[in-house]
Amino acid sequence: MTSRYIFCDIDGTLLYAKGSGRPAFAAAFFDAFGIEIEMGHINFAGATDLGVLAQLAAENHLELTPEKSARFFERMPVYLDENMTRWPPVVFPGVGAFLQRVSKHWKLGLVSGNIRQTSYLKLKHGGLLDYFTDIGGFGDDFSDRNKMAALALERAGHPQGSFLLGDTPSDIGAAKVNGMTSVAVCNGQFDRAALEAEGPDLIVDSFEDAEHLFQALEV
Repeated sequence: MTSRYIFCDIDGTLLYAKGSGRPAFAAAFFDAFGIEIEMGHINFAGATDLGVLAQLAAENHLELTPEKSARFFERMPVYLDENMTRWPPVVFPGVGAFLQRVSKHWKLGLVSGNIRQTSYLKLKHGGLLDYFTDIGGFGDDFSDRNKMAALALERAGHPQGSFLLGDTPSDIGAAKVNGMTSVAVCNGQFDRAALEAEGPDLIVDSFEDAEHLFQALEV
């Protein structure tokens, strides 16, 4: 029997990183390119690390070579780990209880705009790592979230009836394109009205008030 999968976004869905990611990104960019960058205009909601890296390189007229990308992805987890050791992420109310309940019946994977290493670092620092498999699609796989979600399904063995939980229109879109049940979570920058406008299959105001989601998951 094929395993059933719930795929989750991380930032704005499960936890809030309290500003640890942005300075880590800037420091890793400096290590890769040797210049300091302004990132105040960057909105990470629904974005991917690979996409933001390409955007910043283009804005600063820099060539994004495989070597510089590799250097950036090597340094980013180092800085993020240091930052989160000092400033642990805030896990949203009800998330731990939700994961504990569903993980008894479903496999848990990720579709995250973070690169693979930083995705699992955030889960580790948030105390959520043990609930998740190593299956997912990440921000160093593709800059396109739709392709990330497709890759996550491929890595999971193309399971049927998968769910994708996220806090942005991009997450809802990725679920729809890939035939997954889309669950919009109102923990991030987008309010209920903005997420409802994208037509998700389910919407959750808080993991503390998610009984209708548990019913849909049959747990």
